[in-house]
Amino acid sequence: MLDSLLEWILAAGIVTLIAYVIGTWTHNHFYKMNVHHLKPVPFFGNMAPMILGKLSYPDFINDLYKKLDGHKYGGVYEFFRPVIMLRDPELIKTVTIKDFEFFVDHTNPVTEDVEPLLGKGLLNLKGQKWKDMRSTLSPAFTSSKMKTMFTLITECGEQLGDFLKTCIKDKNMPVEDCKIEREGDMLVVELRDLFTRYTNDVIETSAFGIGCDSLNKPKNEFYMMGKDLTNLGGVRAVILFGYLISPKLMKLLNLKFMSKAVLNFFRSLVHDTMATREDKDIFRPDMIHLLMQAKKETVLPNEIIGKAPKPKWDADDLTAQAVNFFFAGFDASSTLLCFASHLLATHPDVQSRLQKEIDETLEKDGGKLTYEAVHSMKYLDMVVSETLRVYPPAGALDRKCIKTYTLQSDPPCTLQPGQGIWVPVYGLHHDPKYFPNPEKFDPERFSDENKDNINQYTYLPFGLGPRNCIGNRFALMVAKIALVHLLTRFNIKVVSKTPIPLQISKGGFHMTVDGGFWLGLEQREA
Repeated sequence: MLDSLLEWILAAGIVTLIAYVIGTWTHNHFYKMNVHHLKPVPFFGNMAPMILGKLSYPDFINDLYKKLDGHKYGGVYEFFRPVIMLRDPELIKTVTIKDFEFFVDHTNPVTEDVEPLLGKGLLNLKGQKWKDMRSTLSPAFTSSKMKTMFTLITECGEQLGDFLKTCIKDKNMPVEDCKIEREGDMLVVELRDLFTRYTNDVIETSAFGIGCDSLNKPKNEFYMMGKDLTNLGGVRAVILFGYLISPKLMKLLNLKFMSKAVLNFFRSLVHDTMATREDKDIFRPDMIHLLMQAKKETVLPNEIIGKAPKPKWDADDLTAQAVNFFFAGFDASSTLLCFASHLLATHPDVQSRLQKEIDETLEKDGGKLTYEAVHSMKYLDMVVSETLRVYPPAGALDRKCIKTYTLQSDPPCTLQPGQGIWVPVYGLHHDPKYFPNPEKFDPERFSDENKDNINQYTYLPFGLGPRNCIGNRFALMVAKIALVHLLTRFNIKVVSKTPIPLQISKGGFHMTVDGGFWLGLEQREA
């Protein structure tokens, strides 16, 4: 009996030892490099507070950032993967701009053999393929193209305002599918649902050339598929964590982010739209047109001196960019609008001043909103900029070292190809050294008198360097147009369902709040 018990104890000890070795097999990486780092735990690395639901993703990034205080950079472990977190603005500048050639790629685990459309999207492309596609898509986001799309986006903004006004006037109008309730003459609205419908319509018309009304037709196919595509919670969050822990195992299990229905929908949509335009010779200055032009390009002969061959894109390469644009635009602008609306509701003095600027600007132009008018509103830009500081779309940026590189710091650190880099955006945005009283919402930080005092390498809502967000101007314009149309007609109010203070959701990487963004919309007096 005693011998049997000893055998079980020995077996359990061996299993525990093996598990410990497996769970810590990379966790001496920074010790061997003599790099200051945070102590990891088996299997989780430094990710446990987030994985176990103790911290939201942005708070998790901020926590790591604070723990590395006093160091220009430090080591952390994303499960088994060692990552260098940069805290110093000059190091951030060097890695993302000056020595960008060493850090061209993201560390994303999503590759085209895992997800053909997401993996071939601009965000996940690497090396020369990324450079070629970025050059192909850049013309879609020039000032002239933004101006051309302005009219289409403004129509969606007017549609948003008209819908809400009708909701107030027509008490029998069904609004439950859009998460709208009525309290007397005021609407109580869940704004994430409202704004994703608005951004869905914006992208559908400005990128795909298709008219839609997701407010009056709340269950239209495009919106439902888009919602499915951009849902990164629940099972998908688990799958994403799985790829971060062990990409090889997840590939072996063949677990996917996108459902076949969504995959086939977007493939058919892009291919059919292109075919219809080619057949009927239809021209629209949008992303689909750019992709069609890219498809027509042929590879130049190699003997043409001084000119590199143009890339040859297949159907999935092009469809992937449309999906990538939808994925980014659907969420980025709507998230910004949700947080901006909440901050305006909880800071009525800021809201009143912004409404005054909007009213005066529209009065000068006879009530018509123009491209120039939107970009002339300085206080609107201040409010949006400060919202992005307090609640940046991404808690951190990532880069991957692609060739041996030495961080010139004290102490210096030699990085090998494959080494991951994190830039803690949320930590920088909430560091009192760069933004005094960082938890305070203060648009005056971005006034003409103050904005030049901000270190540009500590304010990174859309990234930095050649790999910054290609659609940042588009996202800002979409958000500003919606705010103008909303604030012209309504006051945004705190209601009983409004979460105060806001608590960022602790599930996944999404910048959102549990229970939704519930606020009241009260029609302004004429």
